[in-house]
Amino acid sequence: MLVCFYYPNKGMKNILIKTTNLKGIKEIEEFLNKHNTKVCFEDLNTEKVTSNINFCILMVDFENENECTLAKAFVKNNKDLKIYALLEKSTKEALINASKIGVLACINKISDLDEELFLDENSKKDEIKITEEFIGTKILIVDDIVENIKLLQDVLSPFKFEFTSYTNPIAALENIDEARYDLILLDVIMPEMDGFQLAEQIRASETNAQTPIVFISASGEKQDKIEGFNLGSLAYIEKPIDPQTVIAQIYGILKVRKLNNQLLFEKENFIAMLTHDLKTPIRAQIQALDLLLKDYFGELNPRQREIVNEIMASNKYMQNMAENVLTNYKTENGKLKIQKTKNDIKTTIENTVENLKFIISQKNQSIEVSYKNVDDTTAFYDDIEIKRVLSNLIVNASEYSFDNSIIKIIVEKNNDNFKITVLDTGLGIQPSNVNSLFKKYSTNSKDYRKVGTGLGLYICRAIVNAHGGTIEAHNPKEGGMSFSFTINIDSEKSNNSIQNKNDINKV
Repeated sequence: MLVCFYYPNKGMKNILIKTTNLKGIKEIEEFLNKHNTKVCFEDLNTEKVTSNINFCILMVDFENENECTLAKAFVKNNKDLKIYALLEKSTKEALINASKIGVLACINKISDLDEELFLDENSKKDEIKITEEFIGTKILIVDDIVENIKLLQDVLSPFKFEFTSYTNPIAALENIDEARYDLILLDVIMPEMDGFQLAEQIRASETNAQTPIVFISASGEKQDKIEGFNLGSLAYIEKPIDPQTVIAQIYGILKVRKLNNQLLFEKENFIAMLTHDLKTPIRAQIQALDLLLKDYFGELNPRQREIVNEIMASNKYMQNMAENVLTNYKTENGKLKIQKTKNDIKTTIENTVENLKFIISQKNQSIEVSYKNVDDTTAFYDDIEIKRVLSNLIVNASEYSFDNSIIKIIVEKNNDNFKITVLDTGLGIQPSNVNSLFKKYSTNSKDYRKVGTGLGLYICRAIVNAHGGTIEAHNPKEGGMSFSFTINIDSEKSNNSIQNKNDINKV
């Protein structure tokens, strides 16, 4: 059965019902008669289309191939009409078939039309006042029906968002890390991969793991809503969508997210300021301890020297942590610039090792540096930032290695790149955790009862990427952990600054 509603902008509503089966018509007539309507019937097979029809509802057995074919032909020949589906059966197969035909949304009972078609305009809720605070907000829409995407874009057009859309969820997943989105709208019923499965995959992505997700579906089943919220959805919008409701929900989500981001920014700004102020006393302590170790105030006995060495190691560790916090703050706010000059990698490594000797000595560890197929060790890079990378990797190796162990640094030259590997002989980590090592605040310190911020490797990756290189982690067969990063010898092939993918000033 095909039901088509049409009415002029003013006066009595005119309703056309096209059907191959009169079953259920009485219920529809009774519903329509309550709303001052004029009703007539025509057969579904006829091609007659009234010119002023602007709203249609398909009532088809979407598990019946013949009825689906007739409905599909009608939709194809009337692309300018807003067409909804009134389902007799709300099965997954029916929902998928209805979506394939190209309807805007599916409804389960005729009374669902009450607010959509007949509610007095004066009684509708006040519209959200659209401001310019969300201009440029990046929205991802995934729906296998183009018309559904266009409808959402039309409804949300007052916000002046930047839309990216996919009709294929697999294609959306393949490109999910190409941009950081501020909000993701997912249709639940899609043939290749449903919205719930897609959401799970998105939550495992690098760039959009924390991006808010909203499900939009013709299915109003309670279990579907529960599953959506269990996956972290901030809303579950049922079709047919009510424009004002959608606008209010999206506005609320973005508003709350903006406030949360502002709080996060203020928190990180406070931490950065506090850390910056701590740098001066830490540096002063290190200088004073250095004078003591050089016997500037008199010769130290062995026990005194041991104590001063321990204090020096602690101060060096605090200095490294403070530097990591500040570097993270600069990275997140796009303030960390890479200044590339011609440097010698051998000298950079030697200076870094010398600066960390007090930390290494606490566990009676040693560092071995070897060079493979390297004659000229000069390259263009930011010496300060590469030292930071080396410092983080060496401190990390020392923390998770045994006493009296050897930390190896291997430098190799491969075409236009230097590859630097820091290898320890500690316990290593589970292979399943390797991929998460470079994520922000990711740390295994609790497993080993260590102290760690989870920023070291995250910062290493940001700095190496800014140089145009790559960084990787491996579990060697002989045990321990191996971290390797590359530096391009040619200065022209490096980036100039660290790009901020997680700009907390944006919504």
